[in-house]
Amino acid sequence: MPRIALRYRALLIAGLLGCNAAWAADWLPIDPQELRMTSEPKAPDAAAVYLYRQVDRSDADFDERFYVRIKILTAEGLSYANIEIPFDGQNESIRFIQARTVRPDGSSIDFDGKVYEKTVVKARNERLLTKTFTLPDVQVGSIIEYRYDHLLRRGWIYDSHWILSSDLYTEHAKFSLQPNTEFSMRWSWPRGLPEGTPNPKLEHGTIRLEAVGIPAFVEEDYMPPADELRMRVDFIYQSDHREATTPEEYWKIHGQSLYREVQKFSDADRVMKRAVAQITAPTDSPEEKLRKIYARVGQIDNLTFETKSQQEAKQQKPDSIDNVGDVWEKGYGNGRQITWLYLALVRAAGLAADPVLISTRDRYFFNKTLMNAGQLNSNVVVVSIAGKDLYLDPGYLYTPFGLLPWWEAGVSGLRLKKDGAVWVNTPLPGPAQSRTERKATFKLDRGMLTGKLTVTYTGLEASSRRASQRGQDETERKQYLENEVEWAVPTGVTVNLTNVPDWDSWEAPLVAQYDLEVPGWATGAGRRMLLPVALFGAGEKSMFTHAARTQPLYFANPYQHFDDVSIELPAGWNAESLPQARSEDLKRLAYRTTLVSDHQTLHFTRQLDFDLLLVNPTSYDAVRKFYQLVQTADAERVVLAPISANMVAK
Repeated sequence: MPRIALRYRALLIAGLLGCNAAWAADWLPIDPQELRMTSEPKAPDAAAVYLYRQVDRSDADFDERFYVRIKILTAEGLSYANIEIPFDGQNESIRFIQARTVRPDGSSIDFDGKVYEKTVVKARNERLLTKTFTLPDVQVGSIIEYRYDHLLRRGWIYDSHWILSSDLYTEHAKFSLQPNTEFSMRWSWPRGLPEGTPNPKLEHGTIRLEAVGIPAFVEEDYMPPADELRMRVDFIYQSDHREATTPEEYWKIHGQSLYREVQKFSDADRVMKRAVAQITAPTDSPEEKLRKIYARVGQIDNLTFETKSQQEAKQQKPDSIDNVGDVWEKGYGNGRQITWLYLALVRAAGLAADPVLISTRDRYFFNKTLMNAGQLNSNVVVVSIAGKDLYLDPGYLYTPFGLLPWWEAGVSGLRLKKDGAVWVNTPLPGPAQSRTERKATFKLDRGMLTGKLTVTYTGLEASSRRASQRGQDETERKQYLENEVEWAVPTGVTVNLTNVPDWDSWEAPLVAQYDLEVPGWATGAGRRMLLPVALFGAGEKSMFTHAARTQPLYFANPYQHFDDVSIELPAGWNAESLPQARSEDLKRLAYRTTLVSDHQTLHFTRQLDFDLLLVNPTSYDAVRKFYQLVQTADAERVVLAPISANMVAK
């Protein structure tokens, strides 16, 4: 990797000099049959299809060029005139965008409008952006074309691939790759190739593939990382040129080299022992030492979570970080370096600890038989204490001691040891370790609920919210929490956050307190009122509404939701009838409610335990039926009546 960094600047300049000449070429000719085309027999319901896609990638120049041609077949397909090109804002850029619309009569109009850059999501160590623009005068029957250059700013070659299947049916596609010859490389297609497609071939220093009739890829909510399920070709580089014919041999070779790399970076014994003496006391128990070191390491400035300008300000300093001693003495490092600092400090405290390299499941479905060490994209520390292994990652902000961020939990990891690497599985916390508790007290008056709400987030539910709001001001954080309450209630509400939650703690629950009004929650029915029992069930109401499923279900982490709601009834009213308590336990999914009345007050509790990670499509119907039961139970109502009406009824 250092060689790549050194060569990158010169290679980038050379690539840019050649771009203008490449883009000066005319658009590819359009077949008259493409203009006359009204449907695609192999994709009969398609709103649009790719007539042609071309991807030319160079891992020598860290550059990818895309050419796309889309045929609009229906009015629904007009949405494809709105182009979005996603990219990692920290490591990549999009340049030299050109586009045009070809009308059904064959005339064309070039795009000369504005290209916008938007933030899609701020991920844990990525800044995901899109380039967006809209093509002019697109009609049913039009053909739209666009092309652009995708530059890899840091010269990264360890995520090199072709993505073959896309959201639309593709009639014809061509792919090429110029490998980086400084490293040995092999390639594979773990999800197969389109029917009838020859295997990729190396010809005159370039790998090529041509395919026709690539089926559309179906994207659904709650699915694994899409690129891991698509047909694709992965190019796997390795700096160690020793050949490995089996996965066992491959990981033995790479385990040795990876162990040496970590040991080299973690080697600062004298500095670490002085640091441990400052952090811990000789009388501390092993767990107390681990917790104190964890808390202290969490105070190191984490470059992974700083803004780009903050990172650049530190990176402009003349000194560099060569080992954990530098991280400690300079007081900053990226998340990976901080985790290795924790490893070194724990060892210096006399505790047995090993580095573990893992593949995060928000990005990969790791398969060690594919022999791709480049997918080991994160790191944790495992400490052996009291006969148990404890997995820790202080390199990700706000993660409580003893837990891992969800994408690092429940995954395979390579535990690096001096005498050889071994595969381990990181633990997955249970639902109760990531809990959202909503406790509310209301008064009911003329159908409106008015009262106080306290929401307490613990475990990963707390840490994920703290991480998502890092760097935001109090106004933005207040709006974020109020939006969560609005999203949870299935009707319009007036909500006002009344406290300032503790956003900086790693261990304490995140507690938010609100004033809340829910207009029209109880509705009139003659002389009676109907009051729905579940106030915070809107999140489950929209889950799994489709009857069929194509992709597996995939979830971040187990969690538990618990609601405790008390409602003071208006004077002269009480509950005439109450729904039955519910209890449904499918082991991995559980739902329980209680509802009691003491004449003037209703007390309702609701608990939902969710303990799923991956569900095959064949089991989708069972999950869907469970949520239908939840939705039915949440919709049940208490019948309220004037006390005089109850007496008459008796």
